[in-house]
Amino acid sequence: MLRIVKGAVTLVALVGVYQVAAGANGTSVPPSSPAPTMSRALTPEEMAVQAYNSGIAHRDRALKAEVQAAKDKKDSDRLKNDKKAREEHDKALKDFTKAAGLNPSMPQAYNGMGFSYRKLGDYAKALEHYDRALQLAPKFPDAIEYRGEAFLALNRLDDAKQAYLTLFAMDRKQAESLMTAMKDYVARKKADPSGVDTAALSAFESWIAERAGLAEQTKLMAFNAHHGSWR
Repeated sequence: MLRIVKGAVTLVALVGVYQVAAGANGTSVPPSSPAPTMSRALTPEEMAVQAYNSGIAHRDRALKAEVQAAKDKKDSDRLKNDKKAREEHDKALKDFTKAAGLNPSMPQAYNGMGFSYRKLGDYAKALEHYDRALQLAPKFPDAIEYRGEAFLALNRLDDAKQAYLTLFAMDRKQAESLMTAMKDYVARKKADPSGVDTAALSAFESWIAERAGLAEQTKLMAFNAHHGSWR
């Protein structure tokens, strides 16, 4: 699933504390202290933030190229933008890897590595790094959602469903993102069911419809509970 996530981020990296709920959307991270002067060298944590932000910039360029490739009508243009996207994802991976090396306690760096590996098609590596991010920050919605998409790519439908249920209880916006990815997965597999049993795919589609209906009902219930009475 292709999407560009936007939003404000706060990361208190330089004192070793991460506000993951605020920093979970994968945007660049502002340093928690003023830019260093010429009189002192950057700390490893500060260099990690710089490397992470560079990775985010490459990731955003890769996603932009993917969007353009999907719009391209000429094969040559599409191939050019696909190539650019892959090159930018590779650069992002190098930056995220550098950030994690400089600050091994930075869950966002591992999440970024997982995202890059997933986009580059290495789903086993992606899961390894999403798991590492979640070891450091168990309630990291982005990592849970992205890991759910990696499960889909590997046809691990039960794991994808569990990721959705976790997000549904924690972060409805991310749950909706994974729901969209699951619907897209079903549409693709109906056209090419390789790697998944057709009965399992049918059951998964029914589960998706049930959960989507429940999500809509609970959304309406919450709205009515808040706005349903004028007294």
